[in-house]
Amino acid sequence: MTVLIDWGNSTVRLRLAEHEGRAVIVALGPADAGTDDLPAAIALPPAEVLVAGGRLPQGQRHVGLGTSAELRYQEHRTESDGATSSLVVVQATAAGVELTSRFTVFGELPVIRVLQTVANRGAQPFVLEHLSSLSLNGFARFRDPAWRDDLRLRIPHNTLFAEFNWTEHTLPSLGIVDVGFTEEGVHSSKSRVSVSSIGTQSTTEYLPMGALEDRGRDLAWAWQVEANGSWQWEVADHLAAVYLSAGGPNDQEHHWHRRLEPGESFTAVPLAIATTRGRLEDALVPLTEYRRLIRRPNADDIDLPIVFNDFMNALMADPTEEKLLPVIASAAAAGSEYFCVDAGWYSDEQSWWNTVGAWTEASDRFPNGFVRVFDAIRAAGMVPGLWLEPEVVGVESPLAEQLPGDAFFRRHGARIDSQGRHQLDFRSAAVRERMDEVVDRLIADYGLGYLKFDYNINGGIGSDVDSDSAGDALLEHHRAFLDWIRGLFRRHPDLVIENCSSGGARIDYASLAEFSILSTSDQVDHLKYPTIAAGAPSGVTPEQAAVWVYPQPEFGTEELRLSIVNGLLARPQLSGGMWKLDEDQLGTVATAMEVYRGYRRRIPHSSPVWPIGLPGWYDDWIAQGLVDEEGLLLAVWRRGGADSVQLPLAPWAAGFGRAEVLFPTDVPTGLEFEAESGLLTVTLDAAPAARLIRVF
Repeated sequence: MTVLIDWGNSTVRLRLAEHEGRAVIVALGPADAGTDDLPAAIALPPAEVLVAGGRLPQGQRHVGLGTSAELRYQEHRTESDGATSSLVVVQATAAGVELTSRFTVFGELPVIRVLQTVANRGAQPFVLEHLSSLSLNGFARFRDPAWRDDLRLRIPHNTLFAEFNWTEHTLPSLGIVDVGFTEEGVHSSKSRVSVSSIGTQSTTEYLPMGALEDRGRDLAWAWQVEANGSWQWEVADHLAAVYLSAGGPNDQEHHWHRRLEPGESFTAVPLAIATTRGRLEDALVPLTEYRRLIRRPNADDIDLPIVFNDFMNALMADPTEEKLLPVIASAAAAGSEYFCVDAGWYSDEQSWWNTVGAWTEASDRFPNGFVRVFDAIRAAGMVPGLWLEPEVVGVESPLAEQLPGDAFFRRHGARIDSQGRHQLDFRSAAVRERMDEVVDRLIADYGLGYLKFDYNINGGIGSDVDSDSAGDALLEHHRAFLDWIRGLFRRHPDLVIENCSSGGARIDYASLAEFSILSTSDQVDHLKYPTIAAGAPSGVTPEQAAVWVYPQPEFGTEELRLSIVNGLLARPQLSGGMWKLDEDQLGTVATAMEVYRGYRRRIPHSSPVWPIGLPGWYDDWIAQGLVDEEGLLLAVWRRGGADSVQLPLAPWAAGFGRAEVLFPTDVPTGLEFEAESGLLTVTLDAAPAARLIRVF
């Protein structure tokens, strides 16, 4: 085997070898792992490429595609700008299909970001049907039977109201078994694990992530596909080994293809893969730091102001001036620094769903003018904010007839109607200009410093207007939408924009590299929220994760405090019946927010930890922490089960000798910390209950 390239940093190793003229990846793992290179004969090129007319594989899988087999290595080079280092590998077919693979590392993080570009260097046009962001074989080889138990696939389910719900599987339990093929043979034609999203909401079923763990070798790989629309990854067997192929939209799953004329090119969505010793939870630490590095720099993600939103278990999309004024007063008393007026402000009718689009306040709701509400917010010492749904127009809105035809997603000559709304197409200049006017007007008229951008439909596979394929129109719409977001921040650099989509239906780092803050869920039950709150740092940096804190006057002592602890290691987004709380209850919320302000400066620099693993949906005990050089901040929830739990903190608590409860301190807590072993025992006599603990 001829090794062409050995590249990386002090923590991650990438090796490519030559096989039949192609450059194939024979190793991608921790630099100190000492693992053997994969034989080049069963390795894959960095991306799977398929041009129309190319040889298709067996079954539905995206591996061994015909155009990929025709690639031949041309050259490689390295580049560096001080903060990042990149390896660029160029391969091409005889017909002029050129693949450029760019691998980038960020300092010494064990994370590689991959960008794949296909260019037409030939004399004739061709249609690109598939381009993966990364293809990699050899996570396990069937010649070692330990793979059946040692190799675990972690899948992040993300249904609405149950976001960040990771499950763990052996591959045989998912149908991937050794059927007797050899490394010189073929792969099974049926079994694959395919995880994907189709349409305009990127995370209605899964996060665009996944992970493989090799328990026998103590290795983990965690990847994220940076797509805000359609995407797909799959794990299966190829030449008696286990492979991953992942990327954005493709023709088979998403009706995506693109015609490239001579000289034209297409770049796939980015993918990042972290590789470490340990398990998924360990790989999520450098992935968190990577997310911070690719994110738009902004003050909101450093200062972490407390936001009140009047929707969740509060006014529930029925705001009026009369209702809002007492809510504003209680939000200020609780310690809020921003106040966001949520949905419903634009219509005098309760059934406004099909009529949205004008984005002007309803006169019956605000008889003294909308400005009075925002003046009251400012007078209470808070920055005003407003809910908006910029990507839709109701089918009964006058705007539906005023905008030009190319402003909407269309298929087969008809506008797409999704739940009574039309999907706007941000490729259209008319759409971008219209929404620029709306946002600029609202900011100028009301002095807004915060916008919540919601999105509550799925526009389907795309549009067949001015595009080679519906899927390609969808991809370009999503890229244009994010470019529009960047334009808003250029004009309004101090603006904070929340990314919301029916709660957490857009938890992706195409979006989150631009948006300030994320709505993690619309879960209405504070006793179900701990699983979401504790799982959130797996998919988003904690300083971007808005977690609802919605106390109600009927909550008991411990239950009220649990509802607050839910948000204390992220961005507590206050709501609920705040104006109905009695003096003691409101004081408890205010005390918690004062505690939060005392340590929130640490959150943007802390790493997430899960002492007893990522939470399961029905777990009785849940624990999630943030660790930095000052110690460990730890949220612990009890929803049932035994009254005590032992938390092994040794990996993160070395050098720290004390543990104390930060919140709540007015109810009893059993706390025993053995500094030498790092074992923390927490006893909570009541259930449900929760505590915020500091180890230092």
